[in-house]
Amino acid sequence: MPSSAVSARLAMLAALALPMTLAPLRIEAAETRTFNAQDGSYSFEYPLDFSLDHLFADGTGDVAGVKASSPTNGDVRITFLGPRDAGELQEVSERTRQSIANAFTKAIAVRPSIELKSATMTTLLGRPAVDMVFSNGRLPFSKEHPQIKRYVFTAIGEKAYNFECIYRADKAEQFAPACDLAVSTVRLRDPAAKAGAPASTGDDKAATGSAGRCTKLELNRRAGLVRDMTSSLLMKDQSPATIERLRKAHAAMQAVDDRAGDKPSERDCKDIDAIGASLK
Repeated sequence: MPSSAVSARLAMLAALALPMTLAPLRIEAAETRTFNAQDGSYSFEYPLDFSLDHLFADGTGDVAGVKASSPTNGDVRITFLGPRDAGELQEVSERTRQSIANAFTKAIAVRPSIELKSATMTTLLGRPAVDMVFSNGRLPFSKEHPQIKRYVFTAIGEKAYNFECIYRADKAEQFAPACDLAVSTVRLRDPAAKAGAPASTGDDKAATGSAGRCTKLELNRRAGLVRDMTSSLLMKDQSPATIERLRKAHAAMQAVDDRAGDKPSERDCKDIDAIGASLK
């Protein structure tokens, strides 16, 4: 069988949640673009037929990832989330695979129509990672024709990172390779995170938020936590009221960032924290 046919079949099987770990499919560099995070903290490759995905459906807000959504394709999105506090999930290995899957199932499978189909070991950022595939049969989908929600999770020190890939099961052969491409090419721009060093060392208390000094890195970290919170809220509630609430939070964060520039003050970090608190 030609290698291209084998690769396509493997991608389809992975998305249909067979219990195996598959190597990412190769996509020629000429057929991809590079996604660069707005804060410069990471990058990954994505296919040419994807476009930038903004936080809000009307095309406003921060660029959250990439998408190929359309009436024909349905909802197709790839988003990289992190760094955030790993909590008790700092060890990622075969030994902890099930506990990580259980934690994600508790957060993702909030309705009986959403089921965990597989949780296999893979790699992300050069680290062991857990690749979890959820099947979403909630309307307008069904158990026979579900939506796939795929999460690839790893931890570096005390920080957690994961991809979220969304596509329809019947479109898996077309879009699973795009998720594999992003997972295999993502790179962090923070040298400390690359090396697996903790977020703070020595007297750099600002990185943990325990001191008054507010650095640009610390401001970005806190803003990232708020963005993670808005993503979680949108997953649970996409009502106009919630979208408007998150839009106002985003506008407030942008105002703080514009005011702070390259030399934020203690007030800037506290204001970002207050925005996050208002969303709880």
